[in-house]
Amino acid sequence: MGDMAPRAVFITGAGLSADSGVRTFRGAGGLYEGLRAEDIMSERALKDRPELLHRFCDDRREEMHAAEPNEAHRMIARLSASYPGRVVHLTQLVDGCPSRAGDTDVVHLHGLISRMRSIGNSKVLEDIGGARYWDGDAGKAPPRGFRFRCPKTRSLFRPDVVLFGELAPQYAKLWKAVKSLRRQDVLAVIGTQGAVLPVGWIAGRAPCLSLLNNLHESPDIDETAFGRVFRARAVEAAAEMEDVVMRVMGPRVA
Repeated sequence: MGDMAPRAVFITGAGLSADSGVRTFRGAGGLYEGLRAEDIMSERALKDRPELLHRFCDDRREEMHAAEPNEAHRMIARLSASYPGRVVHLTQLVDGCPSRAGDTDVVHLHGLISRMRSIGNSKVLEDIGGARYWDGDAGKAPPRGFRFRCPKTRSLFRPDVVLFGELAPQYAKLWKAVKSLRRQDVLAVIGTQGAVLPVGWIAGRAPCLSLLNNLHESPDIDETAFGRVFRARAVEAAAEMEDVVMRVMGPRVA
């Protein structure tokens, strides 16, 4: 395809996986042992209360491993396959549903909870599935022979996700994709309340058609910045959103 061929940039959040049974980190029902996820998934918690952080991640990992991709995941995967090299999916999700749906162009901005990274040498365990890391008693470290200790440094592992207070290296890809948007492209935002990523600000400065699919309004998003708003669950809006994106993108390539 020539350089002028339309492209699609998807920015997605927790709402994309909500219909797969994956609960959001934030908002109603977001407390864990009486604490907010932001207080658990943080640099300070990793240092001061690692057992709490790991128990939280263990529970999330089991939940996410059992989740199945839904129609919204499959919709993005179909578009990616139909327009090779012209669809970019930038997601805040830390579950693996997009990839399991067949999405090969997904960028996990905040990492993947199924991966663990050695604190000693940054060695990554690519996929531990739904396995639990912290099987010891609360407040106690796993035993020295614990299977998720780094074999080289003997150091503990940590979830390979971006914690609150940490930098997100993959954001460079986000800003590159956003800055490259042209008039003939389309920006689609699904299932994010805009508290972490300024999706309203991004849409307001994008020169192309921008779409928003959120079940609820958010005080952090100026919806007037979007050309089209779908007030529905992601699976309910998937077919119509796919149709709009295809009308922008043109005939399927594959």
